[in-house]
Amino acid sequence: MFPTDPDVSRWTILRREPEFTIAQIFLWFFVALTSLQVIMRYVFDAPLQWPEELTQILLVWMTFIAAVGLSRQGLHIRVEILENFLGYRGRSVMEAIFNLLTIVFMAALIIGGWSMYEQLSFERTAALRWKLNMIYAIVPLSATAMFVVHLWQLVGNLSVVFGARSNGS
Repeated sequence: MFPTDPDVSRWTILRREPEFTIAQIFLWFFVALTSLQVIMRYVFDAPLQWPEELTQILLVWMTFIAAVGLSRQGLHIRVEILENFLGYRGRSVMEAIFNLLTIVFMAALIIGGWSMYEQLSFERTAALRWKLNMIYAIVPLSATAMFVVHLWQLVGNLSVVFGARSNGS
């Protein structure tokens, strides 16, 4: 499903790909705030602090939210040369290993992100005075979402590997 497909409505895309829609909205705000900052700095010689800080926050949130969508759709970066030599079951084994390693990494990220969330509870940003733990809450939240996504994918991989589902191989 591509956004340029005339048979797909915008509401369908929003419903099926909410992470990418949110990330796209953040990107538009990012571009608008960066443009505002450039105009204020170089045209009016009066730079503002808050747009720069907010664009950094938006970039972090956009990245983590889009990562959840990429994980959910299996669009993460990978080397496909080995995948092309394997059969259906072999690819499922390789994907199961990848998903298992990703689950372990996400568990570590959840634990580390929660620790960081607790440590930053009294810190605030310089310009906006927002609590830092609310800004960095996206780390354990997105890691939890990706943990669930990869756990679900691992169950699917294992059902193929152990014969519960087959694709003719």
